[in-house]
This record gives sequence, C-alpha cells and structure tokens, in this order.
Amino acid sequence: MLDLTKEIQYIKGVGPSRAKLLRSLGVSTIFDLLYLLPRRYLDLTPINFDQGVGRENLSAFPCIVTEKGHEVATRSGMKIVKIPVTDGKRKGFAVFFNQPYMKDAFKPGDKLILVGKIKKNFGEYEITNPEWQRFDEIESSDYTKICPVYPLTKGLTQKILRRIVKNVFQHNLIIDEVLPLDVLKKFNLMPKLDALKNIHFPESWEKLRRAQERLAFEELLIFQLAMMVTKRHIMGEKRKNKYVNLDITPFLKNLPFSLTKGQEKVVTDIISDLKSERVMNRLIQGDVGSGKTVVATVALYLAAKNGYQGAFMVPTEILAIQHCITLKRYLEPLGIRVEVLKGDMPKTEKKKVLEGLESGSVKVIVGTHAIIQDDIKFYRLGMVITDEQHRFGVRQRESLVKKGYYPDVIVMSATPIPRTLALTIYSDLDISIIDTIPEGRQKVETFVVDDSMRYKVYKFVEAEVKKGHQAYVVCPAVEESELGIASVDEIGEELKEKFPHLNIGILHGKMKAEEKENVMQKFCARQIDVLVATTVIEVGVDVPSATVMVVENAERFGLAQLHQLRGRVGRSNLKSYCIFITGSKDRSVRARLNFMMKSHNGFEIAQKDLEIRGPGEFLGVRQHGMPEFKFVPLIRDIRILETTKSLATEIIEKRLLSAPDFAGIRKELKEKLKII
Repeated sequence: MLDLTKEIQYIKGVGPSRAKLLRSLGVSTIFDLLYLLPRRYLDLTPINFDQGVGRENLSAFPCIVTEKGHEVATRSGMKIVKIPVTDGKRKGFAVFFNQPYMKDAFKPGDKLILVGKIKKNFGEYEITNPEWQRFDEIESSDYTKICPVYPLTKGLTQKILRRIVKNVFQHNLIIDEVLPLDVLKKFNLMPKLDALKNIHFPESWEKLRRAQERLAFEELLIFQLAMMVTKRHIMGEKRKNKYVNLDITPFLKNLPFSLTKGQEKVVTDIISDLKSERVMNRLIQGDVGSGKTVVATVALYLAAKNGYQGAFMVPTEILAIQHCITLKRYLEPLGIRVEVLKGDMPKTEKKKVLEGLESGSVKVIVGTHAIIQDDIKFYRLGMVITDEQHRFGVRQRESLVKKGYYPDVIVMSATPIPRTLALTIYSDLDISIIDTIPEGRQKVETFVVDDSMRYKVYKFVEAEVKKGHQAYVVCPAVEESELGIASVDEIGEELKEKFPHLNIGILHGKMKAEEKENVMQKFCARQIDVLVATTVIEVGVDVPSATVMVVENAERFGLAQLHQLRGRVGRSNLKSYCIFITGSKDRSVRARLNFMMKSHNGFEIAQKDLEIRGPGEFLGVRQHGMPEFKFVPLIRDIRILETTKSLATEIIEKRLLSAPDFAGIRKELKEKLKII
C-alpha cells in the first residue's frame, strides 16, 4: 500500500533531480501527482492532413519529416521556421514562429506526431506552432489511443511524466472515498480511484467524461455544503447595527435622474434587509450599464444617516478614483464626506484620511481591498460594498467583528449569470437582480467581420479618433505566437506603424500594477487614442469618450466575455460600435458570434454561453478566496449543479453530516470552511 503523503522523489523513475522539477509544477507528494491534471488529451486515432482542415479542435497528425527545416524572415523581422513533412500521401509544413532553434530539431526520416490546427494555404498544408512528440515517445502499450498531455517544465518530457504517473498507479493505492456508498449507487458514480485512473489514462472518451463528472460531483457537493453552512452561520448573526432612519427621499432628490423599476426593486430589498433582525449579505446582479453603483450608494447613504461608515472596495486604484468621483457627486451635497485611499498618496494626505476614518468624520471610504486591513481603524464601520472577485467571506467578517465592527455586506457582480447558476455559485448570498437599463442608453452597434477586412476596420477606428473619440482593441494573446492569433505586441506595433499620428497604448496582465494604472490614467485623461489590451479591461473603467471596441480573434472568447468587453463602450450619448474580427470559417463559430449582433441582453447572452460552453467560465468568476475547482470547469452538463444542490439541501435539512457514512464529507467540509 502506498502512502499518498509520501514524497514524490521516492517513486520509481523520479529521484531528487526530477523531484525538484516536479515541485516547480506544484507536485511534492504522490497525492499532488494524482491531482496534476492533463491539460488536454490526444486522440491518437490516425488522421491525415486533409481530414484535419476546418476542424475547430486540435488534431494529432502522424507524419514523417522529408527535408531539413529552413528559415525565412517576414518584412517585420519575425523569423519563421518551416519543416517539410508528409502524412504518407500529402505534403505539408510544420511552421514555427520566433523559434529559430527548431530548424535543427529534426532530420529527414524522423517520425512525429504534430498536434495543432491545419490550414491549406495556396495548395500547401500548414500546421502552425504545433506541439510535437516523436513516435517513440508515444508508440507503447502503456496507454490507450487517448493520451494525456500534462503541463511541463524544462527538463521533463511527456514520456517521462506519463511513465511516473503510470508507476504510481501500479502500486496498491488506497484513496479515501469521500462520498457515501449510497450516494455513489444512487447517482451511478465511479469509485474515486477508478475516476482518477481514467483522468490520467482514459479507457474511452465515455469513461473520461464519467470520471470528470464523478470528481466534479464531489467538488460541487462539498462547495454547495460549504456555502449553505456559511449562509446559516451568517443568518445566525443577530443584527448589531440599528437603522432608525430609512428615508431615502433627500438622496433621490439629489440625483440628476430617476431610478429604474429594476433599481427601485433592489433598493426595496436593501431597506428590507436593514429592517430585519439579521445582517445583510446580498448579491446585486445586473447587466452592463444597469446602474448597480447607484443602488449600492443608497446603502452607503443609509449607513451614513444612521451613524455608520461605509467601505466601497474595488479591484484597482483607477476604479477607486472613478468611483470616488461618482460617490462624491451623489453624497457630498448631502453632507456625507467621501474619500479615497491610494497607494501613491502623499503621507500628509493619507494621514488626514486615516484620522478621518478613526474619528468618524469620513463617512465613506473608497479603495482596493487594502482598506479593511489591520492598520486601518474605523470609528464605526457598518457597510461593506465589494465585488464578486473578492468575495467577503466568514473569515473577513470575523476579522472585522474582532475589531468591533458588524457590517452589512453587498457584493456587486459585473457578470450577468443565469439564475440557476447564480443560485449555485452564490448560494451563501441573497440575490437581487436589476433587470432594467436606464432610459436613453444607446445600444452599441455590433458587427462580425472577416479578418480580411482588418485594414478597413482600423481606418474606421482612425476616423472615430479624428472625431475626438477613443477606441479599445482587445487581443487574446500578449506576445506573438501562432499565426492568426492576434497579440497585443503585434497589433500594437502594427497600429503604430500604419497610424503614426495616433497615440497607441498597450495594456496586459504581465505588466506591473503601477504600469497598468499609469496606462489607464493616461487613457482616461485622453492622452491615449487607441488602447491595445488583453481582457484586463473587461470590467470596470468608465471612459465616456471611448466609442469603438475591436476584438481580434473573437472566436476565442466566450459570449459572456464578449458582452463584458462590449460594455466598455457606449457609456455616454455618443454613437458607439463593437467589431468582432474572426478568421474562422466554422459555421457554429459564426452563428455564435452573430448571436451577439442580435442580443444586447446580458442574461440572455449568459444563458446561451452556458448552453454552448458549460459552467466552467462562470464558476471561474468566484475563485478568489474560494475552494479551488479543479474538475468542475471540465464538465458541460449543467444538470450536475442542480443535482448536487438538491443533495446538499437534503444533507443539511436531514442533519446527515453527523452520520458515520458522511465522515469523508465532514473532513473535506472542515478543510473548505478554513478557506472561506
């Protein structure tokens, strides 16, 4: 029997040097190795070049190198290596961008498996930047025709890693079965050990699907139980903060507009919470531009009028500055002092704000999540507004209670989520939905164009800039990689070259926080005309003069994500446009993108996205400070969400957690509740 906590270096084929490499992948023990999931699987069923053309998914092409590779350079100076190959009948090329060392990687006669997408250009087949393996690394009775592809680090190969994993499974493994036997039988679930074996070495695609569902079922059930226990814990808290004055008439009179019906409904929910005996823990969901901030400001107003302070927490400092300006406009005419806390504030200014918080003269503070840190003292904190990426859990609440604060909490979700899914992801919160958009808000005109029209698109962008407007260009990659995959670096350079009179800015997640803030401040100050970025601009900033959103390789994004990107423009009365560029000829891809031209309803779009892509993308929105989902993002069938929720409800209501059969669930739940 093999102890799962045993260090990995003592497994056959590992040793100290390979153990060091595995540690860089997060693998220190046998348990860690079992949960090192393949990034994908190769279907090693032979496929020829012709059969692969037009496929959206990656394919594996057995082929033979016919000649030594040669290097060519593009006009922009990029180096391309082309390796002539054949599938036995047809000739083609393995094409590698900016990898000059690949020229000498193969010799004529080498047998390879190339993994990628194949295109036919001017009668020649090309597989661009494929992953590759030699036949001798694959042809083995070690595994079936479904072959795992693991994340690697320098010094490890797929062959070595597969062999190590296989060696582990050859031992007598004892895996603790978390789910009771009755649950496994009732829902026809695999034993956990069988599921893990099929995750690494699937016997069939059906067995792989069942293995993923079995492990996702366990993850979701524990998650649902954790959320329910959390909610009961919070619901058990008696309200300490009393709200006597709940009149919002002065606030409403100060607004330059009237609330929508949807906003009024959510304000009623908030007032009802503040009247109740228990603390508020409410999620406000709304489409892009539905006016969530105004509704949250009502809560801050009521807190201030009843002698409490409010903290409005956002992910970035640029957003903090923007929200502070908005809140000052709404609240300061009513005698409520609003301040912002930033990292780069002069010491004297910061000292004044901190003193104001401690004395109570500052009623509302806006900032990143650092504003509820230990060294910041409040006079009487009573209301916390936060976003879904940084959920406010039991630990954060308890840390504030220890300081003598008993806040009500509002979580604002920027991502419309189908109701069935929201009830799962946010089952620890009460949910309010703003289902109307303020009048006069223009729809963003949306187009789907072929990548052959790119130059015309950018001429249109130039024309908009000449009108005094600004534009975003979003790319799926940061650096140049595969042919046809637009990168921030590549598009940024191209636009600077073709439109030298435009101020082009670049923004991506690899930049330091202060660099990103600086770029965004310049864009907000209109010192940048066109901002070329990754999806870091997906949520948040409000730039009214931005009227064009161009998304390169739009087929690589989910519909909900595209809708969020589109929401960055059309934030004023200026006519705004969103242009999705795609090179895909796949009909289903085109149909998906065309749906965006027809629909501007975020919840409708989210539902469509859920049907097409499964729940993984939505479940990702709540990962910060949450139990990590490893298997849930792999599943497509959303019925598992309802099944696990129903089972979790039954377990709680029937008080089954204390039963002997549920010892495994109890143990896992205890671990998860430490995180929340």
